[in-house]
Amino acid sequence: MSWRLPRVLVLAVAVTFPGVLGTARAEEPDKRFPLFAYLTGKPAPALVTYTPSQLDPRQETNQRRLATGSIRADLEALRPAFDGLILYGYHEACTPRILAVARELKFRGVLLAVWDPKSAAEADGVADLVRQFGDDFVFGVLVGNEGIHFRRYEADDVKFAAARLRSKLPRTVPLWTSEPLADYESAFVREFGDFLAPNIHPVFDRPNLGPAEAAAWARDEAARLTAKAKKPVILKETGFPHDGKDIYTPESQKVFWAAYLKPGVLGRPAAEDWTFHGVAFEAFDLPWKSEESKLPIEKSWGLLSPKREAYPALAVWRAVGAGKEKK
Repeated sequence: MSWRLPRVLVLAVAVTFPGVLGTARAEEPDKRFPLFAYLTGKPAPALVTYTPSQLDPRQETNQRRLATGSIRADLEALRPAFDGLILYGYHEACTPRILAVARELKFRGVLLAVWDPKSAAEADGVADLVRQFGDDFVFGVLVGNEGIHFRRYEADDVKFAAARLRSKLPRTVPLWTSEPLADYESAFVREFGDFLAPNIHPVFDRPNLGPAEAAAWARDEAARLTAKAKKPVILKETGFPHDGKDIYTPESQKVFWAAYLKPGVLGRPAAEDWTFHGVAFEAFDLPWKSEESKLPIEKSWGLLSPKREAYPALAVWRAVGAGKEKK
């Protein structure tokens, strides 16, 4: 026997308490994909963008030299605060080991990535991992990161890689790409994939803002993009470095993350869509990034040092508490 409210009563509730029924629906997990249900469900997840602390990926041989024990030490340091990982690329000597250790440590979600959409080997490797670990994690797949902006590849390369992936992946695994905020003016970047994952960096776009103001600006821009694109948005990268200029200190980094997370990890700027703020950028300081970019701040985004020593901002993420539930 089914039970339902009489239509007259439903209308009465809607008239007397406008917005109540829509609010109730908005608070339910988004079940379009398992990844969406994870991001919008409870306990609220917390993810971190992860490159191994001891890996310089500029030389391929380093992928094999990286010790599995180093990966384990990284993920053990992250697990008390985080239950999900966002990766940047696939390498057959490294990425499968990351997932194997993450499974043992009971991470819940992994957003895999193809760094070079022109690489069939990367796309096929990612698809193989989804098949191998399909019962262990909820998955999404990132098809390229800032490569259109920096002209490492073209929109067609992203489309072709996505088609290859889609032919090999379950329909339950959403695809996406990631570019800096300004590139979402492009119809292709804004319309590609099942959700949007912008990199919104006030450090570059609004350099005169203090840490709390920068955090508010990043959240506002993500909400604006959600409403404009009419798609869910995961703010994949934002943050405040702890070194490189006088304004960047371990304390100001902590202030940024405290202000950023205070309103909660999930925003609902549109009736059907949402903005997810539960991503920390990034896990560890990576000195090779400053060597490559010649920008001092690029080595100082981490919540932990290369020796896995925590900066004060990590305590803000630990207080979120999502990573402490090891189900």
